[in-house]
Amino acid sequence: MLRLLLKRAVHSFFLITAVVSVVFLTTFVIGDPVRALLPAETPEEIVEKYREERGFNRPVLVQYIDYMSHAFVGDFGDSWWQRTPALPIALRPLPATFQLGILAMTLATSLGIPIGVYAGMKPGSWADRLATVTSLLGVSMPLIWLCPMLAFIFAVTLGLLPTAGYGSWQHMVLPTIALAALPLGRIVQITRASIIDELVKQYVTTARAKGLPYRRVLVQHVLRNALLPVITVSGWEFVLVVSGYTIIVEAVFGWPGVGWMLFSAIRIRDVPLLAATAFVIAVVVVAINFAIDILYIIVNPLIRYE
Repeated sequence: MLRLLLKRAVHSFFLITAVVSVVFLTTFVIGDPVRALLPAETPEEIVEKYREERGFNRPVLVQYIDYMSHAFVGDFGDSWWQRTPALPIALRPLPATFQLGILAMTLATSLGIPIGVYAGMKPGSWADRLATVTSLLGVSMPLIWLCPMLAFIFAVTLGLLPTAGYGSWQHMVLPTIALAALPLGRIVQITRASIIDELVKQYVTTARAKGLPYRRVLVQHVLRNALLPVITVSGWEFVLVVSGYTIIVEAVFGWPGVGWMLFSAIRIRDVPLLAATAFVIAVVVVAINFAIDILYIIVNPLIRYE
């Protein structure tokens, strides 16, 4: 376990360094942050004076070293938009994003795993066909269509739920359903395929030949192995949530999450806020991947990472 911790720590350091470096290159080298910040009609002498005050006239390597030395202590400078430190602003939408992501993944796994297990136990049955069709619908429906449809039906037409906002359980229902649709379909498909694959393996035949009850074989042996790919899919879907995948959901339902913050930083060309948001996302993604590795070992202790 200690070796795994050290290995993941090294990988995490290089991954976060790479993310911060890419942000620097795309914002400071490919474009001109001074021109992006100042109005287009700003006189050239004012532009040059501003560039000198902010240190943008220094060599790129010097800027990069200075940028990285401040970034790894959480100093990304002040947001050009709000004139306050950028990192606290980037951290602000995390609770809303985690809240929505946890609710959506809880809904997707609590429904998807039982449905997938039942469909995998009875392949070819009406229940299996229904589960397959439903999962395909969940995977196929794009959020850019699903979110407005949910808002139109349940908020505008029926008036059961608010169209947008944040703060009460009513505001959580529609974005949670929209965000859970895709992972629910994938979890059903992966669980079904894993159950079918495990049930035909030799260890199941051997256990049944020894007289073990079918339910015991399913719970203690088949599910333990079949859930590993489900954990991978669930973890990846949660990573997508915290990395800005939910921007459509947040835009339609007015949810103040990380995706909307990232989009806002790009739209208004706020370089410090963009860098701080990318840094926060990278740290959270690394932490989630680490948690998935630990969960792998808990579910199946026979797994060892080299």
